[in-house]
Amino acid sequence: MNAAKKLVLLSFCLLTACAPPRPAAEAPVNETMPVKEREEKTATVSSWVINGAMAAKNQNKSWTASVNWKQQGAGQYQIRLFGPLGGGTVIIEKNGGVITYKDGPKTVTSNSADKLLAQETGIKLPVSNLYYWVRGLPAPGPVQVTEYDRYNHLKTLKQSGYTVKYLNYTSKGNVDLPSKIQLTGHGLSMKLVIKSWSV
Repeated sequence: MNAAKKLVLLSFCLLTACAPPRPAAEAPVNETMPVKEREEKTATVSSWVINGAMAAKNQNKSWTASVNWKQQGAGQYQIRLFGPLGGGTVIIEKNGGVITYKDGPKTVTSNSADKLLAQETGIKLPVSNLYYWVRGLPAPGPVQVTEYDRYNHLKTLKQSGYTVKYLNYTSKGNVDLPSKIQLTGHGLSMKLVIKSWSV
């Protein structure tokens, strides 16, 4: 598999070598509240449109791409990646239990995002966790470490063999959401910079 296709699926597993666009300018509300209350408030955001950029690298290569991520609840999304390694647009969609990956004339479907990633790239990543991690929430299941800032925004999360760091937040309505995320683990390093959230 060529490097561009590996980038696509790394992005899908979706979350640093090149500088992506700056995060959204609106500062977080920075209202102090209990962790449980903040998590419940954040969890009300179940659908969104994200525009931004990502970068990923492993021991051998690095990649960048612009990202448009449309999410409709936990069961439906469409991720568009623009210009990976100077290429065209790649689309990854999930509708119910079916994941579809489109790259030009090539279309691949699977009922497991994790298996699709492993099949196409050999890289293992808990794709379903990203639905939670991108919002600044731990995913369901065991959590090794959580660290919070003075306002109880999640600052560091260690889960499923990965470390997720939240470097910046932005406010959307009455909810603070991440605008810059770093993920490392299993030889993979990724950065997602979110220029805008629509919820």
